[in-house]
Amino acid sequence: MQPPPAEPSGSERGWHADWLSKRLAGELVDDCRAYLLARLAERFDQNHQSVPVWAWTNLLAHGTEQDLRSERSVSGRQLFFDRQWHQARSYLAVEVLALAQRSSPLAELQRDVPVLLELELASRPEVSGWSPAQWVTRVEAALNEHVRG
Repeated sequence: MQPPPAEPSGSERGWHADWLSKRLAGELVDDCRAYLLARLAERFDQNHQSVPVWAWTNLLAHGTEQDLRSERSVSGRQLFFDRQWHQARSYLAVEVLALAQRSSPLAELQRDVPVLLELELASRPEVSGWSPAQWVTRVEAALNEHVRG
């Protein structure tokens, strides 16, 4: 797609608005796709944006069993985001899979714990300053509450 002119004038204003609208719609579609495919952290990373704490929960909440198993094999891959966050997510992927084996089907576990936690964390601005260890502690607590539940 051709970039818009620096300062649209007259008839160019309609073209500029249309271009901007299509670009934003395309980005929104890509964001939604990444969310549903459990790759939101990678989407932020791909766009060279910091990954919000809640977005690390996305893989745990929406990933398939294969996605969670594959997470272990990519833990050594260095992406733009902090390696500690990636390692924390890899650790929790293993924990979620182990709990699903012991207690309930993965989809049921995800619905009851990581999906709700993802929403909770997204609505709490104070978590933006959390470390990977704080996030792991909160996810583990939620998983343990589910087991006791």
